[in-house]
Amino acid sequence: MPRPKPSIRRVYGEYDWGPTVDGHILPRHPFDPGAPEISADVPLITGTNLHEFVNGLDRPDASAMKLEEVNRLVSEAFGDHGAAIVEAFRRDYPKATPFDLYATIAASSQTRRPAFAQAFRKAALGAAPVYSYIFSWRTPVLDGRPGPFHACEIAFTFDNAEICDHYSGGAPEAFALSRQMSAAWVSFARNGNPNHNGLSHWPTYTAEDRATMYFDTPCEVRNDAEGEGLRLMAQS
Repeated sequence: MPRPKPSIRRVYGEYDWGPTVDGHILPRHPFDPGAPEISADVPLITGTNLHEFVNGLDRPDASAMKLEEVNRLVSEAFGDHGAAIVEAFRRDYPKATPFDLYATIAASSQTRRPAFAQAFRKAALGAAPVYSYIFSWRTPVLDGRPGPFHACEIAFTFDNAEICDHYSGGAPEAFALSRQMSAAWVSFARNGNPNHNGLSHWPTYTAEDRATMYFDTPCEVRNDAEGEGLRLMAQS
């Protein structure tokens, strides 16, 4: 993957952190240029949270962000494609505030692109299925400022939303989503398929449809999620 431009990357400070292909312990990148044949018959779930590493917890002025600043930051990262990327994401998320839009674009640049690439390359093997998701539920605590940040979905996948009330806020819809997600993960662990009676149908990810489950209230599947914006990023 090409190294992202700095104005997006520096927002959470991850520089050059990760495993290193050394030809011995790690003989090749596990998903580049393609998915590994050794696990071709093993089903996969891959996904991200809508905002990942950018949230409003440490940004008291997040609600004051203007669209002009979003355009400036995204253009710093992606040059002439910046304005078109912002417009593409605005069409995908028409209710997003400027800060939410920026957080989503930052997450897409850093984590969504490789997650979708992983799904695409796994599907290309034509063997075991792959399922893609985006966790987009927004907590009501702290006036909703945190957004769907990195790792916030973990309590839901273990059906612990009631215990983690500092995140779920005791919201009944959070408990319902927690049951839906945990049942999907249990079903996947049992038989390699996350579908169950309490969740709308979650299709496999294919090159044709690129179906992605949005875990929210309600849950929904979108084909080619964020596709236009991500393709513009790839051209930058």
